[in-house]
Amino acid sequence: MTWINISRPTANTLKQLQKIYPSILDIDLRDCLPPFQRPKLLERPNYLFMVLLYPVYDRKEKVVRPIEVDFFIGKDFVITSHAEQLEPLVELANDCTRDQSTCDLRLGDDPASMVFNILHELLISVFPILTRLSNDILISERQIFDESGRHDTVRSILRIKSNIVQCRQAMQGHKTVIRKFISRSNKVIKMKGMEHYFDDLIGHTKEIWDYLENDKDTIDAVYDSHTSLVTHNTSQASQRLAALALIIFPTTLVAAIFAMGADNMPIRGHAFDFEIMLGTVLMTMFGTMAYLKWKRWL
Repeated sequence: MTWINISRPTANTLKQLQKIYPSILDIDLRDCLPPFQRPKLLERPNYLFMVLLYPVYDRKEKVVRPIEVDFFIGKDFVITSHAEQLEPLVELANDCTRDQSTCDLRLGDDPASMVFNILHELLISVFPILTRLSNDILISERQIFDESGRHDTVRSILRIKSNIVQCRQAMQGHKTVIRKFISRSNKVIKMKGMEHYFDDLIGHTKEIWDYLENDKDTIDAVYDSHTSLVTHNTSQASQRLAALALIIFPTTLVAAIFAMGADNMPIRGHAFDFEIMLGTVLMTMFGTMAYLKWKRWL
């Protein structure tokens, strides 16, 4: 029983693989190269060709990207291919390279067991990403009322929403593909009573999907709350500006009247004409402010 793991395959690598396993069709080998394929299971005369997507978290960019994993499953071989570095598969391959007994223990000695254990490792690797998404959502909830970092909060929320979409895109086809594998695999390999183990994998995919649904609803609520808060603050700022304009306008009007310089101005030439004018302007300003306070516009 052989497992071959190909990381970042090239056309030459796939040609060499076809020389070892000539039954593998060219069309399936081409699907191992970019661009991404949709999740699917194809039944061939001597093997099954399966394509699945898995989310991977980029720690540097803080984003989730789906990575395609291609499976060729035959009677005496399992081949996995992924265009980018996928830590669970690479670590599993390294363990198998170092110790054959560890490889037999972790993978098994038949195609069904090997496929199950590989899928299980890949699915388990998704749960830390879900935990990170949940923690990011909690941080965004705390940042909502932090006015100093409001723009960062918007970017954080939108990044989380994008990461959830990427996870959902990667996981949405798993349940259907695994069910097809259970129903069609007996034509190529012997399941040896492994069906209920693959049913457990379907249970894992449902659990992951439920987590993603909950995270999606939560981040949507956080985004709506943040939008409502921003709208409320903008409305309050507009209200204050309008109140300021109402205070300035009558004060400016009174000052403009006194500045006309009419010959028959009642207080013109009075010993305290400046003080009277200043007092009138101030009284107008404070009177307007008191009125706005009474109307609760200020």
